[in-house]
Amino acid sequence: MKLLLAFTPFHTPASPPFGLACLKGALAHARPAVSVKTVDWNLAFFRRWLSGDMPDLCRHHPTNLLGAVCPWLLVQNGRGHAMLNAVTHLPQTPAEQDTYMQAAQSLDELYNRLAQLYHDLLLPWVEGRQSPAAAAIDDIFGAELADIQAEQPDVVGFSILAEQNLLYALALGKVIKQRFNIPIALGGAMMSHLNAAELLTAFPWLDFIFFGEAEGSIIEFADAWGNRNFEAVGGLAYRQGKKIVEHPHPLPLNIAELPAPDFSDFPLHRYLSPAPVLPIITSRGCYWGKCTFCSHTRPYGPAVRIRKPDAVIDEMIHHIKTTGVRHFLFVDEAISPNMLRRLSTEIINRKLDVRFGTEGIRVERGFDEALLTLAHRAGLRWLYVGIESGTQRLLDMIEKGIEIEEVARFIKRCNRIGVVPQLSFIIGLPSTTPEELQREIAFLQRYPMDSSSFALLLGSPMYERPADFGIRIEDQYILYRTANGEVYAPRFHFSIEEGLSPVEADVIVEKAGERRKMRPHLGEVHATVLADTDFFRSENRPAAQPSGANIALDTLSAQREGADAVDEQWYLHMLGVLESQGRLDEAFTIAQAGLAAYGSIPSVRAVFILHLATILNYREQPTSALQLIQTVNEQLPAFPALRGEQVRALIALNRHPDALKSIRAMLKSGHEMPWVHYIRGWCYETSHRYTKALKAYTIAEKQQWLEPEINDAKVRCLQALHRQAEANAERAKAARKRRYLGQ
Repeated sequence: MKLLLAFTPFHTPASPPFGLACLKGALAHARPAVSVKTVDWNLAFFRRWLSGDMPDLCRHHPTNLLGAVCPWLLVQNGRGHAMLNAVTHLPQTPAEQDTYMQAAQSLDELYNRLAQLYHDLLLPWVEGRQSPAAAAIDDIFGAELADIQAEQPDVVGFSILAEQNLLYALALGKVIKQRFNIPIALGGAMMSHLNAAELLTAFPWLDFIFFGEAEGSIIEFADAWGNRNFEAVGGLAYRQGKKIVEHPHPLPLNIAELPAPDFSDFPLHRYLSPAPVLPIITSRGCYWGKCTFCSHTRPYGPAVRIRKPDAVIDEMIHHIKTTGVRHFLFVDEAISPNMLRRLSTEIINRKLDVRFGTEGIRVERGFDEALLTLAHRAGLRWLYVGIESGTQRLLDMIEKGIEIEEVARFIKRCNRIGVVPQLSFIIGLPSTTPEELQREIAFLQRYPMDSSSFALLLGSPMYERPADFGIRIEDQYILYRTANGEVYAPRFHFSIEEGLSPVEADVIVEKAGERRKMRPHLGEVHATVLADTDFFRSENRPAAQPSGANIALDTLSAQREGADAVDEQWYLHMLGVLESQGRLDEAFTIAQAGLAAYGSIPSVRAVFILHLATILNYREQPTSALQLIQTVNEQLPAFPALRGEQVRALIALNRHPDALKSIRAMLKSGHEMPWVHYIRGWCYETSHRYTKALKAYTIAEKQQWLEPEINDAKVRCLQALHRQAEANAERAKAARKRRYLGQ
């Protein structure tokens, strides 16, 4: 059997994927006859983009860059290479630190713009609304498809760490299935948070879903491959005829018996980091395991298994000998004081020259000065600490087991010894009062730290016992909508009975002004390396970088100055940038110039008319927009997006029946404009077709849940249909949403 196991975008490409290395190590040890190739397509993806080796994908964009800055422009003229060089160089001097921080911020913007571009490109394919052209597939996935062609595996498996890895894997898996007819499997931590049956139902090109710990399951799967009898494979879902079979989670593994992860397929010195860093664990599961907001242990189950410290050190020595790497990041859910002491003692006794960080440290009295001094001597330089709150009542509510006085002592202790504590904080915990939020803000302003808004997660104690925390679960987030079914995210919309909602809390924190934050860096891997320098001893930051839009304008200006003429793509890029900045008059002029230069090509002419019609609609000139649109052949690729502007113009002219016809045609083509289902519902409602309006509003609510106006519309329809009880329920739901929004 020949397996190809891949890690896909989007994830910061700073170190190799741990899960795939664990699977390769387990298979290579137990079944050496099975061929296993692990590939990091996420790393290759970002290196292609930064090196300027990706084609300009904008010709495939479904809305032809309406109001969007093309990320391709951000890496031209050597900017991509400069970013790559800066984040792979250890900054020593203040000037080098400034260069690194600027590159980290630029790379972060590029990451976000790439994620949006690929979302726009791939979502319609994955949801089955559109079929991509062969040229688009080759431009987007050419490198990965070449790997498949070269390897000719029996099965392609994707390791999905988080939601942001899933869309790319689904789209690429669909293409691989169509071109090569190779079975597609999904695994990784995220699969324990999603519903396997939903995935297999929604996406018929998927064949296998692995969930739970897969080192044992993948061996059982390889054994079963010959006769295709998977009955004995734990933690596996698959199709059996028209039925979906889902086996229970595998039993917890004895991690003491697992072989070392195998990183041999990964180019360790090509990762975007100043030095290669390898992930490593001492345990699976969390020895505390009480935090009421947390669902991280779903892949492992309730059991906590801890390795012997000498086995962990043996693994470190193995990696040092085989790879030369001397930086490690412990990616445990949490490392106890006892484990850190024993690890540090063993490292010192064996005279290892290593540096390491750890993602999971709790504030406990056991992490005293003596222990932290010992750990620093052994090589500890950075640790990630979940503080979560600066208010004792809230800490007690989430069962963090932290005394707020100990937090301050712990932070001072770390700083004195030379260990960098990276602190995390949750804004808007349930039942937070306005007075408590002021204390939270004071705490946030006292220390540099990361923060995120509270989210209600599937499998957390708050999800299991919402009433205990004053939470009302409303609806589940939807990741994907397909004709075959929906796939739900492991997060929930909710409302609160008392206190501030996360939305209200975020607004108040934002209005409180600047607060201390750690210097910009590319995540925990970089922090582990940077913490061995004086990088985090200062909070100074370089001057603000130009925005991506301004960088794009500079690139386009340079292109214009260096050429006798510019092509239609130049005009398209310039239109997207100007529209993103609200410079619509300039955009209108550029669109007219592009139309004059390239209007003789029907497909190109349609694109410029799309931009002109959009601007005319913003200018409240719907009649002029319609007149332009009517000159375009409906068979051209840009016309589905043009229908969106046609709908806006028709609505502005109160031509609701005509708008409905355009909406139907647009949806039939697979294109969706923002708020299209709400607009469709409104058109039906104005025509007194309340049942159809209600169905459209229901779809709209799934897409824009935090919009109480949708529930108001549902109330009107339900009242018109004399369904008063349901109308009252929707009215109450709208009121809860408004309270959540602070309205």
